[in-house]
Amino acid sequence: MIVGNGYATTAKQNQDTTHSAPSIDIFDVLRKWTKKPAKPVDTVRTTKSNLSILPVLGYSPSNGVVLGAAVSVTKYMADPTITKLTTALLNASVTTKDQVILSLRYDLYTAQNKWYISGDNRLLFFTQPTYGLGIYGLNDQPYTFNLNGLSATTHGSLEQPLKYNYIRLYETFLRKINEHHWYAGMAVMIDDNYKIQDQSLKLDSPVHLTSHYIYSKAYGFNTTQYNTDGLSVEIMHDSRDNPINPYSGYYLNVSYRVNPTFLGSSQNSSILYYEYRTYINVNKDIPQNLIAFWFWGTNVLTGHVPYLELPSITWDTYNRSGRGYIQGRFRGDNMLYGESEFRFRLTSNGLLGGVTFINCTTASNPLPLTNQNLFNTVAPGGGVGLRIKMNKLDRTNITVDYGMGYGFSGIYLNIREAF
Repeated sequence: MIVGNGYATTAKQNQDTTHSAPSIDIFDVLRKWTKKPAKPVDTVRTTKSNLSILPVLGYSPSNGVVLGAAVSVTKYMADPTITKLTTALLNASVTTKDQVILSLRYDLYTAQNKWYISGDNRLLFFTQPTYGLGIYGLNDQPYTFNLNGLSATTHGSLEQPLKYNYIRLYETFLRKINEHHWYAGMAVMIDDNYKIQDQSLKLDSPVHLTSHYIYSKAYGFNTTQYNTDGLSVEIMHDSRDNPINPYSGYYLNVSYRVNPTFLGSSQNSSILYYEYRTYINVNKDIPQNLIAFWFWGTNVLTGHVPYLELPSITWDTYNRSGRGYIQGRFRGDNMLYGESEFRFRLTSNGLLGGVTFINCTTASNPLPLTNQNLFNTVAPGGGVGLRIKMNKLDRTNITVDYGMGYGFSGIYLNIREAF
């Protein structure tokens, strides 16, 4: 049942309590094992904070073994019947691939949802290969790049290791413009890459040129550091019943970003970003059983963007796109991504759930003579996953996914749904 402005639901729906069995989470299981009484389910929402702390021990193709901690916080900033849930996720981790990852992401709604304020902030001391531009390397395609006398052809593995530091500061401020979940506003967006080491680049005999070096030289970027700092204007619609684990509603965001040199960008450029998510329930008695769809696209409209700041899979806010491939496997000046996921309950108490998913990616290569445009090649991916209820009050799940792509596969451990 929807109450108030449509953002808030009854406690029964929000906490996954159905006619089958009382809802439980992993902490209820731990209480039972330690012979402590079960924590009662609140029947009335409050502005009390919900805190979930998860030691991170996992593996992904782009990080190797990951060790760290993640903290998830949810809270209603005002009357829960007319105010949407605020969420924040703090992560600190190290990996066996010599990476240090610090991030803070949050989505804050003020009283009566008058303001939506979000942040995507990261500090990375990073190592990661890139794989050229466009959708290359499928079906053993060679990757050739050539411009202004610089040329190279890569056969077999396209992996080109890089080491670099990265700062991302995205702060968005949107104001509600009507009673139908529409918002508009602006964002400050800063992307700084520095201390870049192109580890497979060789300029002495034998010469080995990388796509990062070719692209940077072709468009006049420094090969060791560059910035894309700018402002964006955005419009958003968000009618999801829960931003962490939606059962209904849809999300739409369109952003136009300008990156002028007077704000610190290495070059002038502009970028269009658009995203759509929707959730379709397939069983009215079990809201967890649904089909979810996710689509996003990014287009560089004017100027040129530095190589590492071009659109790329798994560089979305929560690093969840492109399951089945390594982070950064596909990159280009234009990129489109689509994914569909079937989510279902495994146990009647809501403790365990499962998902199956499929996705596809296409990207273009801006360098001349590459003959790579959108839809010339599409990279498919897919997989299955397990869900473990971590917090029944706000629907936070521990997610364990196994994804497969062409020539790649990996295990992905996270908090919260992919989208």
